Amino acid sequence: MRAARLSGPAWWFVAGYAVSAIGTGLCYPFLAIYLHQLRGRSDTATALLLLLLAGVAVPVSVLGGRLVDRYAPRAVAIGALLVQAAGWVLLAAGADGPAMLVIGVGTGAFLPAVVPVIAGLSASEAVRARTMSMRYLLLNLGLGVGAGIGGLVLGPAGAPAFRWLCVANGVSCAVYALVLARRVPPVRAVRREERLAPFRPGYTFGLLLAAQLLLVTFGLAQVDSGVPLMVRGAMSGSTALVGGLYAVATLVVLVGQLPVARWVERVHKTRALIVMGLLWAGAWLLGWAAGALTGGARTALLFAMIVTFALGECAYSPAFYTLVERIAPAGTLGRSSGAAWAVFQLGNTIGPPIAVFLVGGPAPFWLVLAAAAALAAVLMLVVDRRMHAAAPPELNHLTPAIG
Repeated sequence: MRAARLSGPAWWFVAGYAVSAIGTGLCYPFLAIYLHQLRGRSDTATALLLLLLAGVAVPVSVLGGRLVDRYAPRAVAIGALLVQAAGWVLLAAGADGPAMLVIGVGTGAFLPAVVPVIAGLSASEAVRARTMSMRYLLLNLGLGVGAGIGGLVLGPAGAPAFRWLCVANGVSCAVYALVLARRVPPVRAVRREERLAPFRPGYTFGLLLAAQLLLVTFGLAQVDSGVPLMVRGAMSGSTALVGGLYAVATLVVLVGQLPVARWVERVHKTRALIVMGLLWAGAWLLGWAAGALTGGARTALLFAMIVTFALGECAYSPAFYTLVERIAPAGTLGRSSGAAWAVFQLGNTIGPPIAVFLVGGPAPFWLVLAAAAALAAVLMLVVDRRMHAAAPPELNHLTPAIG
């Protein structure tokens, strides 16, 4: 089997993504600290501002998907990045509310263009999966590098330093827009000879989005919210343990992303997500078992849990977004991508408050997460059966723009 090789423009696309991710890492991890402690916003005001940023991206992702189908994915991505750049400059200037709104709009409009651009730059499904893997790897690497730099700069300097970090993030968005304009050719989500098709995603696509909502809300979002709360609170773990779990998860994703991606390229993407859901269910059961132990045995099981989870996470980006491109009805890839990103944003938005409820409520935290992961695997099994029963499967083909 030939290796899945990225084209030159695809490398430029993911390299620019990494630059933008470094800029994001400079600011995002410290946004709540800046608003609450350095700007003096109340708890309620800080929460509402963060909710505005995350919440506005959900409907804008749907609108952005329609723009991608009607115009061109690259053009929408460039415009959205420039909007994000303006939002971060507004935040540096102290306009917190307008800045959150503008950043959310830019983020929501950019995300639906990612899958169509990558699809248009890739010669095969294997290359699309590999490009998605590289995007996810460089995203995590960039966020980690940016967060490390931001922490060093912000610590001794305070609010003035954060404003400059916001400007730097805005510059990273503008640089990425320039890379797209100069180094990435335009692609079309809908061919010129095709009319803009009505968006009727169908039952199979709906099942895929339902599985995604479970995986994000009770999976990805919980690693950043519920797991730290549970380990630090009910399990009486130290902050060093929480930090160690997070560091190990990041390291496993960075080291394991490409090896797992090579496996994902060889199997049907639905089956990769079924395995991922089962791995996550097993990981959360390890967390549940750790609660019955103490000392070193508990710590060992928690690290086994996070390693298992992170290995499953490596399959998410190359498998899920390749499926979005495959299942999307012809002429609707932008809107299908927009719907998928809207669900992702929704899961990330509702995941943390659900975590607070689960950790403090009567329901067994780890078992709820395991049940959600297992249910997502079942939904993906149904998607797998439906896709294999269809003959032939509907594929979405994107072509570089000509002229």
